[in-house]
Amino acid sequence: MPYHHLVTLASQVFLVYLTNSFLFRKYYQAGKQPLFYTLAILSIIYAIPVFRLIVMILSGINVTFSRIFTSELLLVYFITLALVAITLSVKLIFERNKEKDEIKAIENQKREIELFALKNQIDSHFLFNTLNSIYGLSLKKSDLAPKAILLLSEILGYVIYETKKDFYPLSHEMQLINSYIELEKIRWGKEIGIKFETEGKIENSFVAPLILFTFVENSFKHGVAKTLDNPWVSIKLSVGQDELFFEIENSIPTHAADNLKMSGKGIGLENIKRRLSLLYPNMYYLSTKINENSFYVRLTLTNR
Repeated sequence: MPYHHLVTLASQVFLVYLTNSFLFRKYYQAGKQPLFYTLAILSIIYAIPVFRLIVMILSGINVTFSRIFTSELLLVYFITLALVAITLSVKLIFERNKEKDEIKAIENQKREIELFALKNQIDSHFLFNTLNSIYGLSLKKSDLAPKAILLLSEILGYVIYETKKDFYPLSHEMQLINSYIELEKIRWGKEIGIKFETEGKIENSFVAPLILFTFVENSFKHGVAKTLDNPWVSIKLSVGQDELFFEIENSIPTHAADNLKMSGKGIGLENIKRRLSLLYPNMYYLSTKINENSFYVRLTLTNR
């Protein structure tokens, strides 16, 4: 390779490095894109003739304008600009992909933090209500208090150890609900009517922890506990091939229906709605209905 061709190649490599490293980092990533492109073009225009001038001086060649600015210089300009454009495009693609990955990682982290916070709210809410129930039994000196404590221990075992993942077997959620219902039966005795029906293959389905349980808990806290005459809860779970259907209806005091309609929030479901939107984006349907003496919830989830 002729000496001046070797120097030209070295100058092109230098300009590609200068543009994609120093200028890119100092100006493009700082949000000064127009200045970056201007300096990159000016660097190429001025640097190549300067390199040629230095080579001619070191080689003892008589320096003239016509010897520096030849038709070959246009070809060198074109090749250098092409190399810079190609390498810069590749670098921008990598940078955009890296930025997307970072944004996705941040969003996932925010989502996990938010889910953790929402789940903690549910856990503390449940524990507070359950301890109140056991406290009531203790005041009555009921022989059922030890069984209630045992059920609470079993429920807390699920809440603490089984709900660390976003999804777990539906059978675990059913066991949690059954234990909670048993706990409420101890508290209310024959005063309450509870109906719980299930259909389909529960063992083959998965669900977000505490999603269904929260509806059951709310029905007791906001409905049964405030209904003076004949409190009741009716629960139905149906598992299809692609969807899970969950229905729950509970008694409410007569005057509570108007308050719920005016609030527009049903029985405080903001927390669970947020969890559903995070864990089942575009994969759930939730509807509520307030009747004169009852509150009804229907939830449809796409099986996971």
